Amino acid sequence: MAQTQGDDEDVSGQPSRGEAEKDELEVLASLSSSGPLSSSSRVAILAALLAFRRTTFTELMLAVSTPKSSLNMSLAILRESGYVTVRKGFMGMGGPRTIVEITKEGEKAIRDHLLVMRGLASRLLVPEPDNDQRGVTGTERRP
Repeated sequence: MAQTQGDDEDVSGQPSRGEAEKDELEVLASLSSSGPLSSSSRVAILAALLAFRRTTFTELMLAVSTPKSSLNMSLAILRESGYVTVRKGFMGMGGPRTIVEITKEGEKAIRDHLLVMRGLASRLLVPEPDNDQRGVTGTERRP
């Protein structure tokens, strides 16, 4: 039976554009609906750690603009998921510090999440053409 436009695949046997976007939305939903990446705060923490690799609790708190208690709760969830390590350390004359570091699993999780977001953004945030490019007729262009 010949496939028509609107089926799950186009005539070449590839998933249709709409179906590919639907799959991407389902992946995003599964990444963000449950588990450690269901919170924008935890996504921000992992994104900051992707840049820092390792940082102090205080620097991370300032980077993601979150209260200590919220950061502690988020770090506990990320630690339980294997996405970060948290340990006490000493930094020179400054005394004891809490050191937070992203793990390989955390790097993979945040990279996957960001790649899905980038794919969706590139499809959904297409700039609108201005009036000249749309071929609008019957309007006068004023200086």
